[in-house]
Amino acid sequence: MVLAHGVVARIYASFDRVISLLRPEREFSNVYIEVLNTKPGVAIAIGEKYFIRAGNYLALALIFVEEERSTLVKAIATGGRRGPLDLFDLGSSRDYAVESITRMCEALRAECEVLREVDYLDASKSEVLRVT
Repeated sequence: MVLAHGVVARIYASFDRVISLLRPEREFSNVYIEVLNTKPGVAIAIGEKYFIRAGNYLALALIFVEEERSTLVKAIATGGRRGPLDLFDLGSSRDYAVESITRMCEALRAECEVLREVDYLDASKSEVLRVT
């Protein structure tokens, strides 16, 4: 079983406004940031944060896709295991994924809508996070 949590949300703000929040000092983009030169716009950010209750660092991958009047964000958090017998992270991966989107919406003062959420995300559940 994989300890990962996935969330797909729509932020009702322009792609450029959302991407302006990605900075190295933010805990949802402190590892890697790349804005691809594509139309529609696509960006990737990776963050890392320590969670006391999990006793470990968690990683967060964010994928941003430009839409006509909004930005689609996929947040996937994982990494709460310290060993093969750890079967739960006390909700840390869910909190990291949801918290990253919530903080972006608050910073932008933008409306957000959670479209999909998957606990114990693994490759066999990837389809659930696809939004057309």
